[in-house]
Order: sequence, then structure tokens, then C-alpha cells
Amino acid sequence: MNKKIFICGLLILFQAFAFSNLSPSRLSPDISKPGSGNLLSGYIKLHLELVRCTKGLSQGQLFRHFMYTSVALYESIVNGDKRYRTLSGQLQELTPLPVMTVGKKTCWQASASASLATILKTFYTTNPSAIQRIDSLKNQFSLLFLKEGYTKQNIQTASDYGDSIALLIVEWSKNDGSTKVHPTYEVPKGNGFWEPTPPAFGSPLVPYAFNNRTCVKNSTSNTLPLAPLAFSTDSSSTFYKMVNEVYMATQNLTDDQKAMAMFWDDLPNGRFFGASGHWASIFNQVVQQQQLSLIEAAKAYVAMNIALMDAFNACWKAKYTYNVMRPVTFIQKYMGHSEWQPLIITPAHPEYPAAHASISMAAATALTKVLGNHISFTDHSYDDLGFAPRNFKNFEQAGKEAGLSRLYGGIHYRPSIEAGYILGAKTATNALSGVNFKFKKST
Repeated sequence: MNKKIFICGLLILFQAFAFSNLSPSRLSPDISKPGSGNLLSGYIKLHLELVRCTKGLSQGQLFRHFMYTSVALYESIVNGDKRYRTLSGQLQELTPLPVMTVGKKTCWQASASASLATILKTFYTTNPSAIQRIDSLKNQFSLLFLKEGYTKQNIQTASDYGDSIALLIVEWSKNDGSTKVHPTYEVPKGNGFWEPTPPAFGSPLVPYAFNNRTCVKNSTSNTLPLAPLAFSTDSSSTFYKMVNEVYMATQNLTDDQKAMAMFWDDLPNGRFFGASGHWASIFNQVVQQQQLSLIEAAKAYVAMNIALMDAFNACWKAKYTYNVMRPVTFIQKYMGHSEWQPLIITPAHPEYPAAHASISMAAATALTKVLGNHISFTDHSYDDLGFAPRNFKNFEQAGKEAGLSRLYGGIHYRPSIEAGYILGAKTATNALSGVNFKFKKST
């Protein structure tokens, strides 16, 4: 049996088991009640399954998918809690959205479910089984709403509203610049500049991504890191010593360092969830652990994904500003270790700053700002792949481990990781400073 099909089959079973635990008593009709976030949990599980079972997804696509999905969810229920305000007029080019008339029998969960189902079907149309799986989950939730006492008309009215919000978010997504055709990127030539890396020696990935629309205006301002170390092949130089640290580290990895590098690999290759998906998985575990309400979960989810999307933009701006050579190129070309290979595959884009450090610290910063720095958790994202779960005392510790894992994986220098931490935290802070989720209390 094809391994990927087998994994997808297991995921379907895991999803069914997880859904069986969402009994009506645990799926509160009140979107501000603890535990009502379990609805989002069901859809995140499905989304992660679709990531694994859909061919050809890139990290950049996944940042967009998770971000726009989270906006659709938030906007589909924001009018259901008078404390919260829409993101239209706050996120770039997001114009005012329709408002549903609120009544005692407004089934906000049905609106949320429909918005998530509709936007996921839009993003995963290339996956033949996706629509069936999405519709199945939506129908299962609808049955729970009926058990809660909502009528078919209550559910349909709210579902129609959620559908309309999702479709408007999809239209908004089409103008972010991601589909714009650019000229072939000319990689700078010269000592120390990035070169295609093994095993594929592919062209640089999405070199113009930083031109895409950010979620929040000016979120990437003042995030460009300082220039990297000056290139040198002199064994006494700081640059050479920086590369040698990577080489020596990979020659003497402890079992935990190997496990760390593999756990945070996150290449969207049918096994892993991608970087944004891994953080969605972490967030999903926290939603269940903390029994977050649906509105709290929607707010935290969209905050995290806004930070991730804009940090991706900022990181790619820096990468293609500096175009720094990857460790594998230097080690093979200038250190005489022609057979050396990193533990994980080197992505096809310049080295500085480290992307995982950038986006992971952005996610960690956003979640800390919304949920606090007191939440400890165990990350079980890849239990089904045989990876031991990893424990963290807070989001920041997880973000820093994600970055450090790239040193042990052999694909990043330590200064690039440190620069990534700063870039990610700055971008998340900028982005969330430009968004107000709640109305200010009158004095």
C-alpha cells in the first residue's frame, strides 16, 4: 500500500475518533462559553489532514491558507459577541463585511462551521477527496446543532451567512499579489552568495513573495535585520568559525538534538504539516487543553496566523536582500567535506535570516500576547509518525527550539537563527499593535 495513502487513512480514523469526543455537552451553543472552541479543533484536525494528503503544497501557500481560513472563521462569528469587533478596515484592503441579524436562535456555530468548510473547499479543490471529507465534517456538526435544539432553518440561515463571509474572504485573498507573474529572479553572482543546494539544486523559491500584501499595514517596517557577517574562507575568520559550528554540531549530535531537528523539519511532503500547520497543531492542542471558547479561540487563531503571514513576508524580504550562502555549499566547497550532507533537506532559498526562527517566534509572540506566557504544553503533533512528544513551559520556549533545531539540522547558522527570533517578534508585535480585537471600554 502506498505509504502516503496509508497515512491519510490513519488520519481519517484519528479525525473520526476526535470528533466522537465532541458530544453536544462539550459543544456549547454559547460561543463565549469554555469548551465551545472544540468546533474549531475539529476543523484544524481536518485541515492538517488535508495538508498531508494534498500534493504540491508549498510553505508559502500554507501560510496563506491558514491565515485566510482564520480570518473567515473570526468574521463569521464576531457579531455574536458584542465585546469583539470586525477586522474589516483594520486588515489591508479588507472592506466592510455583511452583518447577520442577531436573534436568540442565531446558530453562530453553524456560521463558523460553514465558513470553515467553504474556504477549505476553495483552497483544496485539487484534492479529489477533500470536498467529501469537508462536507462530512460539516454535516456531523449540523447534526449536533440539531441535538442542541436549533431548527434546520436556524442552521441554514447561519450557514448561508458563514458561506457568504468565506466567499468574500476568498475574493479578498485573490488580490494579495501571490498570483502575480514576475520575471525570472537573477541570483546575484559572487563569493558568499546563495547557490542552488542538493539534492534537487532547484531555483530559489518565491523570491518576490515579500512584495505581497501584508495583513497589517507597516507590520514589516523596521524588521530588516542587520547585515550578516562578511563572507570569508579564512579559517581564522568569524564567518568560517560560524560555519564550522554547524559542521561540528552535526558531527556530534545527541539523540535529543537529532530528535529536535527531525521534529521541527516541517517540510510539507506528505508527512509533516508545514511550518504554519505545525503551529496550528500546537494551537489546537492548547485550545483543547485550556477548553477555550470559540470566540477566544478564533481571536487567538487569527492573531497567530496574521503574525505568521506577515513574518513570512518580512523574512523573505531579508533573505533576498542579503542572499547568503547555505552551510551545505560552504562546507562542501570551501571546507573540503564534499560528501557532507545536512540531517534535513536544505530549502531552496537564501540562508539569512532563518525562516523557522522568524515565523516560530512570530507565532509564539502572538500567542503569548493573546493567551499569556503561563501556558505549558506538550506537543504531540507527530505522535503518529513515531516522534516522541516535546514539552514546553510556554510558547516562547517552543519558538526558540524551532529555530535552534535548524542548527542541528545543518541548514542554518546560529547568527541567522538569532536574527530570525528578533525579526519574528518585531513583526508580530507590529502586526498586533495595528489590530484591535475588542471595543475599548467606555470610561
